Amino acid sequence: MKKLILCSVWFMFFVHAIFSQKSTSTNETETQLSEVIINAKHEKKLGTHKVSKIALKLRPINSAHDFLKTVPGLFIAQHAGGGKAEQIFLRGFDNDHGTDFAVLVDDIGINLSSHAHGQGYADLHFLIPETVQNADYYKGPHETSLGNFAVSGAAKFTSKDKVHRNFVKLEYGQYDFARALAMVSLIDKNNFLTKNEESAYIAIEGTYNDSFFESEQRLKRLNTFTKYTVALSDIHKLRTSISTFHSNWNASGQVPLRAVKSGLIDRFGAIDDKEGGDTERVHFNIQLNSNISEKTQLTNQLYYVSNIYNLFSNFTFYQNNPIDGDMIHQQENRKMYAYKGNISIKNILQIPNSTTTFGWEAKRNNNNIGLNNAIGRTLSNPINEFDIKETNVALFLKERIQVAPKLTALAGIRADYFDFNVTEIVPVPQKGKTNSIRISPKFSLFYDATKNLQLYAKASSGFHSNYANAAVKNKEINPLPKAVGYDIGTEFKIGKNFVANIATFYLQSDAEFVFGSDGFEFENKGRSKRIGSEASFRYQPLYYFWLDTDLNYSFGTLLDAPKDENKIPSAPRFTSTGGATFRLKNGINTSLRYRFLGERPLIEDDSVIAKSYFIADFVINYTKPKYQIGLSVENIFDTAWREAVFYDSSQLQGELQPVDDIHFTPGTPFLAKLNFTYFF
Repeated sequence: MKKLILCSVWFMFFVHAIFSQKSTSTNETETQLSEVIINAKHEKKLGTHKVSKIALKLRPINSAHDFLKTVPGLFIAQHAGGGKAEQIFLRGFDNDHGTDFAVLVDDIGINLSSHAHGQGYADLHFLIPETVQNADYYKGPHETSLGNFAVSGAAKFTSKDKVHRNFVKLEYGQYDFARALAMVSLIDKNNFLTKNEESAYIAIEGTYNDSFFESEQRLKRLNTFTKYTVALSDIHKLRTSISTFHSNWNASGQVPLRAVKSGLIDRFGAIDDKEGGDTERVHFNIQLNSNISEKTQLTNQLYYVSNIYNLFSNFTFYQNNPIDGDMIHQQENRKMYAYKGNISIKNILQIPNSTTTFGWEAKRNNNNIGLNNAIGRTLSNPINEFDIKETNVALFLKERIQVAPKLTALAGIRADYFDFNVTEIVPVPQKGKTNSIRISPKFSLFYDATKNLQLYAKASSGFHSNYANAAVKNKEINPLPKAVGYDIGTEFKIGKNFVANIATFYLQSDAEFVFGSDGFEFENKGRSKRIGSEASFRYQPLYYFWLDTDLNYSFGTLLDAPKDENKIPSAPRFTSTGGATFRLKNGINTSLRYRFLGERPLIEDDSVIAKSYFIADFVINYTKPKYQIGLSVENIFDTAWREAVFYDSSQLQGELQPVDDIHFTPGTPFLAKLNFTYFF
């Protein structure tokens, strides 16, 4: 009843605001679909998806991973208490925590290769949403500047250079959720350290959450971000930033379906509530952008990443140790150093609207990872430990050419060299190494049939690197398995207020690896392919009202398996997201969103499936010059749904042998949060 009263009050307030709204034009032209230009000549970043960027402007962003949800067809799932990176689904890929989806923040590669818990591990919890200025999204392996992990797609986030208004934000919600954020400008004028334009700010965010599980999650997270920007001269602009992140939490893990059905535990209960962990991450970043001339731009970047990670998990309960349980501890201590840059020159080939970009990158990972048995949170005996040194050197050449007045081409080629050195410390001290080169050609065509209709075709090659351990131990495995992708589609406008994207795609991967985190084992399921189609629509019937929907279908198969056992486990098939957004002149902004994830196979013969779910969320904010108040409600219909689902064997106390069963993490129930922001 309290939930209904709370939502009803806000709904009546919202309805009153709509009918009292005057019909005046809006100043927020960045969200007006009439301003969207389809023509390739005017597109600054050809190859990114406009419909995704529109969604970024319109949707409420409550967490860093909400940015990823604005990518049409992308779904995420949390299955370790909110402190671990989310599972990512896109284009029929279960990307695990980032194996085939690349993430960059201020051009820092977030994916961590040969991570203690998964290949390409991409944890975005360090990112403070309010610091993000812009985002670019890519589908498929078509962007030349992106290398490792950019197979199903990629996301690039850029932080703000300055804070225009200082503010303090407080949030409180059900299940003892609390968040506090302060963003304060430190320098906002010239002549502080130099005579040129400069700015600096700091953002500090703290979060606490017990969550809805019977065993309190007790998530504690502290993030800081500091950025200094200065124009060294009329040519050079320097950006430096420091980001820190620390979190610790408890988790209830994945629960077996049979335990819930039998009444042994509630769906929000746990077989082993001692799971959880802690993680620390630090970024140092220096970027120098140089406008050498009107035609030539040069970028240089140095960055450093430190990552410390501890995770306690129990996937099989009492299958291996009937007395003390099967708790394991995964740990890593990583130092990553990188230098990257590029130079872009316009019209070097004396062709109008052409741009030539040459880029380079060198990255070094020094990483110690280990796996231990544990009793509760107490380590018992080590299983393995490795020192991994991985070096990646890359060069790429990208050419944008206007072939004809209506035809634009993007052609590129990328070369990546990897060197893997693995020192096994436990159980058998030994060393191994290998190296590999991957050449990735890229080609895209954009045809502007009219000023509001663009057709495109893309054909490209990409890759994701394999775990260093697997690459060194098994010489028959290519350390850099190739993926080939093709896209055919169109982006168009109808009238001034309707924008759409329709595409079909084909993706084939040379290696479908499954990472067994409980033993650092790797199962290669062989080659795979995915065929699918996507449709995204954005409609603005009134200047303050937007409607959108995304429809995505993908069918994936294993090419080296028999036809009756060739389905890709956990690969999404049909998904859809969408909603309605109001942004009124009197300060009322509100959004009603839905997401639907259809049934998907959990094993190769399609005999066990994960159930579909439909979830709706609601957000409303009231903004004035000095303050903002807001309410967000997740799962407004209080649907009982399963967020992460797996099919594995496990053994409970009292069972005589392991049982193959569905294991799942329950999705968020009805969850309301209030927030208040004060600007100064």
